[in-house]
Amino acid sequence: MTEIDLRSDSPRSKDHLKIIFDVDDRGKARYFHGRQTVIESFDRLRRSASERGNGTIFVVQGAPGAGKTALLHVLKARARKDRWRVGTINPSALGDPVEMADSLGVRLKRHIRSHIEGGFQGVKAGLTSTRPAKESVRHVLKSASRFKRGVLLVLDEAQTIAWEAEQRTVLYTLNSILNGEWNRPAILLAGGLSTTRQAFQTLGISRLRGDCLVNLARLNADAERAVIRDWLVKAGRAKGEVAEWIDAIASETDGWPQHIVSFAEPASQLLRATNGVLTAQGLSAVISEGVRRKNQYYYGRMDGVSRKNRTALAGFLRGRPPDAAFTRDEVWSVLESANPPEEVVMMFEAFLRKGILAWTRDADLAVPIPSMRRWLVSTYGP
Repeated sequence: MTEIDLRSDSPRSKDHLKIIFDVDDRGKARYFHGRQTVIESFDRLRRSASERGNGTIFVVQGAPGAGKTALLHVLKARARKDRWRVGTINPSALGDPVEMADSLGVRLKRHIRSHIEGGFQGVKAGLTSTRPAKESVRHVLKSASRFKRGVLLVLDEAQTIAWEAEQRTVLYTLNSILNGEWNRPAILLAGGLSTTRQAFQTLGISRLRGDCLVNLARLNADAERAVIRDWLVKAGRAKGEVAEWIDAIASETDGWPQHIVSFAEPASQLLRATNGVLTAQGLSAVISEGVRRKNQYYYGRMDGVSRKNRTALAGFLRGRPPDAAFTRDEVWSVLESANPPEEVVMMFEAFLRKGILAWTRDADLAVPIPSMRRWLVSTYGP
């Protein structure tokens, strides 16, 4: 709970406002800007699939808080608007025709079994039951694409696909999508952590088209400021010029979607509670709340990582340029200095899974959020 003095010209005033900030930083974005390159690439892919009657897999991967789920919602809505059949699935649906049919709203064909019953008056019939016909996921997808421009399967947290027990059946379905085996447009839109591409490789999907793998980074400055403005003006109903508040919040968020919400949503809640009045005290309270949530996020990312590993990584980062990327071998050397040999692989995967490190477009590694890099160095580097 945050207590704010509403009368800046009267420090002794007892007129205070108590606010409990409630931030929802998961799921669909309330205000969405940016990612135009990805959106345009995905739209082109759908048009191509519609024209050629083929399919593909489109992977969006990135660290926690990069805005993957929000982007999936936008891409899903655009496909629906173009009359694609859209289904949100779990990995298990790729191997289970009943689950896939349920996700897409498709009715499975059913077999009818008749039972003959003997009785004192002779033989009588009439007891029947039904059960789903034995159909493959491929047949379900083919049926779902009928009378539609295409089928879009949306799989969030897609890195978990590697854990699916029915890997052989899942691979069969993935290959049928990737190779367009039923001559109808179908796309699997998969969003997940930075290990998602590796998870598909584990299953045997060794190659994706060059424009079908997106390593999601931070928003550009224009998109970042547009999102913050919407929170202040549309959600907070701010009265007056909000440029100072946007500048102050943007200086803390580094274009990272999760951070933007951590600052901007509390700002909107405070402004609504104060009838949209912009004050220095209010801005100070918002920045304080956002910084608290930002640090909470960083410590959450480090949960389960030993202090020795935190210190080793911070020492490695210290002295390097803020936006510098580094090779896998360099990171491996850092981990070898802090871990026994049998734990190096596990810790490397943990760094990726937790979003401490992420792959870049050039297949190098980097700390995805500049402010997280600064936090690591200042907290564990000295």
